[in-house]
Amino acid sequence: MKIFAVLKTLILSLLGIRVFNETQKKFYRIECFVFLAMVVSGAFVGTFIMLGDGIRGVVIYNFFIFAAAGVASFIQAFAVKRFGALKTYRCGIAAYVLFYVTLLILGERINDFLWLAGMLMGISFCFFFVSRNTMILSCAEYDQDAEGVYLGSVGITNSVFSLVFPFLSGMFITQMGIINLSLTAYYIIFSLGILLFSTGFIMTFFIAEPKPKNNNNNKLWQDAKILFKKKSFIFSGLGEMFRGTKDIIGGFIFGSLVFYVTRTEAWVGTYATVMAVCQLIGFLIFTRYINLKRAKNFLLFYALTVIITPFLLLYSVNLWALFIVGGAALLVNSFQSAANMICSNALRGYTECGYFIREIFLLTGRMIGLSILLFFSTSAESVAIALLILGGMQFFMWLMHSQVKFK
Repeated sequence: MKIFAVLKTLILSLLGIRVFNETQKKFYRIECFVFLAMVVSGAFVGTFIMLGDGIRGVVIYNFFIFAAAGVASFIQAFAVKRFGALKTYRCGIAAYVLFYVTLLILGERINDFLWLAGMLMGISFCFFFVSRNTMILSCAEYDQDAEGVYLGSVGITNSVFSLVFPFLSGMFITQMGIINLSLTAYYIIFSLGILLFSTGFIMTFFIAEPKPKNNNNNKLWQDAKILFKKKSFIFSGLGEMFRGTKDIIGGFIFGSLVFYVTRTEAWVGTYATVMAVCQLIGFLIFTRYINLKRAKNFLLFYALTVIITPFLLLYSVNLWALFIVGGAALLVNSFQSAANMICSNALRGYTECGYFIREIFLLTGRMIGLSILLFFSTSAESVAIALLILGGMQFFMWLMHSQVKFK
């Protein structure tokens, strides 16, 4: 047993991961189940839609996601202020379960209900991730370096999951397709996702609601009025808007392009596995070296990478180019988490309202990005042009965040 303790100490020392407190440990266990569910089933929602509607169907589906998330963010902001972040986080997981149940019920008719699927995913996405930001900061006892370490640690775990499970899911769907049971395979994968999400949901009842650092009784609009007087918060919000143009788009569009080029789920799973290796390396670097002083440098390196690499796709949109461009993007994708630390500093003392406004900035950027992508979604070659434009916007993301003065 001592050898395992020694190995654990060596690994933690190598990664620079400090020991989590008890609240962080419980929250981390919940996230393991939730992110495993996302990894197992999430990569194949897009391919399921593409079977009937191609890349354009996936873009429309994502457009409804962020439109619904924009509306849901208002509800989430009032709910987290009234009921606490844990309850809204729990609602987000429950909404994911409802989303996958809807996929099972609609089946092949899903392309006639892209608006419904997108709305359910948008509500799930908003309630889960916005509440999660508040939970992470409070579980880390408002220590922003500890917040960065936690984000990196969960990113490492998520990358390890991504090394294995998308590949297995993709191979399973492909093999079932050989005997004309690919739709049945999709239903099995989605059912497994429901089981894992449900487990995470149940586990949320074994964690206490963290107490906010500043338990003020201001109304949401009063907090917003204070925040908008802070220049650092404005710069951070504008940075998040530019970040939003690409932060979600890159993930689903690369998987869709791989399916468009190869027409096989096995390659989508293989691609996800290779991308997970790149992402794991990025999170190892991020977790080992991140602190608030280095956050802006991490963002600059991310911006330069996603600006330069998409030029390769202008030459040819083929599988190997997608591996190179996607791999570079996933390698530095974790560096975006530095923006979370910068935002936390800019909105300190007003987390509930601050994360709500930040989400509005992000959603605005995502809608702009999706609009650009929808305009260029007629072919794989035109999508490459959209990726180049969206990558260029990340320079302005870094420029805005670099104006934030730390306190």
